[in-house]
Formats: sequence, C-alpha cells, structure tokens
Amino acid sequence: MDSYYFFIYLLYGLVFIAMGIYASGKKEESVIHIPLVKSLKYLGAFGVTHGLSEWVTMVVITDLYAGQYVYLFYFKQLLKAISFTFLLYFGVSLLFQREKYWQFVRMLPILILVIGGTGMIVLIVQYGWNYHIEHPQYNSVLLRYFMGLPGGIIAAWALYRQAMMMDKKRLYDIQVKYKRLAVIFLFYGLVDGFIVREMDFFPANVINNTLFMDWFGFPVQILKILIGIGIVYVLVQVIHTFEWEQKERMKKLEQQKIAYEERKKLGLEVHDSIIQSMYASTLKLRFLLRKNENYSEQVTNTLQEVITDLGDAISKTREFISESTMEEVELSELQNRIRSMVENFNSNSGVSIAVSLDDHDFIADGELTTKESTQIYYIVQEAVNNSIKHSKGTFTKVTLESKSNALHIKIIDDGVGFSLDKVNPQINFGIKSMRERAEQIGGTLNIRNRKLGTEVELVIFWR
Repeated sequence: MDSYYFFIYLLYGLVFIAMGIYASGKKEESVIHIPLVKSLKYLGAFGVTHGLSEWVTMVVITDLYAGQYVYLFYFKQLLKAISFTFLLYFGVSLLFQREKYWQFVRMLPILILVIGGTGMIVLIVQYGWNYHIEHPQYNSVLLRYFMGLPGGIIAAWALYRQAMMMDKKRLYDIQVKYKRLAVIFLFYGLVDGFIVREMDFFPANVINNTLFMDWFGFPVQILKILIGIGIVYVLVQVIHTFEWEQKERMKKLEQQKIAYEERKKLGLEVHDSIIQSMYASTLKLRFLLRKNENYSEQVTNTLQEVITDLGDAISKTREFISESTMEEVELSELQNRIRSMVENFNSNSGVSIAVSLDDHDFIADGELTTKESTQIYYIVQEAVNNSIKHSKGTFTKVTLESKSNALHIKIIDDGVGFSLDKVNPQINFGIKSMRERAEQIGGTLNIRNRKLGTEVELVIFWR
C-alpha cells in the first residue's frame, strides 16, 4: 500500500510542477498583454510549490527520514500555505487587474498567510511542536477552508468574467476554453477545499477522504491528478488559440498596410495627372473669358458653368483622394501611434504635451474596428492641434483609459478656454470635424471649459 501511495504522490506532484513550469514559461510576445498571461506567474508559483508539498508527503511515505518527521511536516505545511497564497493571488490579480483598488486587494492573500502563520506559531509556542501533528484541525481550517477553497472559487469567477469579455469581442472559441478552465478551477477548489481527512467537526466529519474512498473506490489524490492534467491541457489550448488569433491580426494588419500603400500610390497618380489636367483646363477657360469679350451672354455663362463644374470635380477628387489614402490605424497600434504623434508635436511646438496611456494592449479589454480606431486617432490629432494653435496655453495632456465597457480619451490644456458661441471659423471647422468623426463611430464627444483651459472628452464603447 505504501508503494501505491508513493507513486500516487509522485505523479500528483509531477503534474502540478509541470503545470507550474508551463505557466511560468516565456510566452510569445504577441500574447503577453493578455490579462490571463500576465497572471500566469502566480499560477506557475502555485503549481510548483503545491507539487513540491506533495513530494514531501512522498518522502515521508518512504520512511527514509523518520527522525525528521516533525521538520518535514512543517515544511509541507509551509509549502502548502505558500501555494494556496499564490492561487489566491492568481484569482484576485485576474479579477481586479483593471480596478483602482487592486493595490489594497492584492494584500489580502498575504494578510491571510501572515495571520494564519502567526496563529500556528502561537499554538506551537503554547503547546509544543507536536500540537499540529496531533491536532490537525487548525491546519485544515486554515489551508483548506480559508485558502484552498476560496482560491479555487475566486480563480473560477475571474476566468468566467474573462470569458464574458471574450464573448463581447466575439472570440467565441477562446470564450469556451475560458469557461472550461473556470469549471476546472471551481471543481479543484471544491475538491481540495472540502475533501480533507476525517475530523470531529463539520464539514470534515461528513465530507472527507474516507467518504470519498468508500464511494468511489480510489483515493481523492487521483482525482486531483486528473484535475491538474485538465488545467494544463485547457491552458495550453487557450494560449495556443490566442497566439493564432494574434498572428491572424498581424497578417490582416500587413495586408491593410499594403492596401494603403497602393491607395496612396493611386492617389498620387490621380493628383499628378487627372487633377493637374483639370486644373490646366480651368486656367485655359478663364484665359479665354478674359481675352475675348465678344462672346454672347449664353456662351459666357456656359463657360463659367464649365469652370465651376471643373472646380467642383477637382474638390471632390481631392476629397476622395484624402479619404481613400487616409492612413488606417489598428486598435493594436493606437497607443504607439498616439505616442509618436505627441513626440512629433513636442519637437515642433512650444507647448509641453504629456501622454498618459494604459500600460496594456486595449485588445485585452475590447474590440473596435479599424475605422473606429482610425477615427479616434484623427480626433485626438485634431484636438491636440487645436490646443497648440488656439489655447494660448503652455501644457496639454492626453490620457487614454480603458474601462470594462468603453475607451475614455481626454485632451486637457491650461489655456484661455473659449465660448462655443464665439469661436472663430477655423476652430469651429476643427470641432465640427471631430464631432462628425465621433458620430460616424457611435462615440460621444464633449467639449467643456475648465477653470484653466479646455477639456475634450471622447468616449467610445467597446463592440
């Protein structure tokens, strides 16, 4: 029987250590911005420390270090406590990663560990080293009910919320895998949290290892091994699917850049040939009108109409070229493009411009079309340009903040402000352009005066 359990704990530890190594391993750069990938370091630490704690049990079973049993016991309890702390960290980091009170929430796992560890030390000091070996109730309550159980449940809830975000972005395949991972973590939390050794208090006197063995005919550790394998399997699927999605995005971006270059080339050809020919024809007609005053009124009016029509055609052609050759901006490169824009303005204007962007890729939060992210870029560009030219201020700040339901953008300056009723035509044209762009993509644009300066706020809801 000892050899049977030896191999069970050997495999148990191996599965969780393998999970930890994979979770902690370096991922492709295309997926490191994803919230789940950011939190995997905690899951990796959980897997390794949890697996090592089970290997300590394996060493105890061999009876090679019988004289060191007390030390091995406490070393295992320490590893187990640390592992569940990392599991809690994994859950809360994934759940509250975008929240402003994350700095406070992240302290909860450490707080539980410190309070629990202090209680254990107090009992050792008061009753001796053998107290926790002879009375395992404290360890079970602390490690299983207050750490393992909530750790699994919080991780499951966080993964389910991430699945709902994937649904909003229409990443249905990834959404399904997230939900599977959530179910597995919930199952793990319930199994490792509730199924403990039989003890004389509720629920350990009802739900325990003995009952599980009687019902199913095999130790609960085998079920935990299967859960660990399930976590690794689904996790690998999630990461690989994300990597594929990102590669497809990059291919699409490359194709769009090629198409843009072709449109730009065509626009230059149209400008250099057709527009110039039309403009030359306009000049010739005007020359004829000036040189010959003997034309009848009908001929003169007709020539004037032709000149007007040619002027309209030139304007429409230029507008078409402007729209068709407008460089598109993908959501994935929006932040870098705005940074580059700000750097360019800073080096060519006397105004200090600061930019405050979220430190993660917006793709992780939601989805916008290329048209929407392109219009956002040009709205920000117009707002910053207006601020530099007309605010008479010395400082402008651009902020982008991604929230669960929308992208919030603000351009704030410390200038003189203005009245929308008395604004000059040049500024009014820029404001009209920004409003039209915002309306085209279903966004909300608000312009308001502050005590010092002006604030332009753009809100775009995720698709």
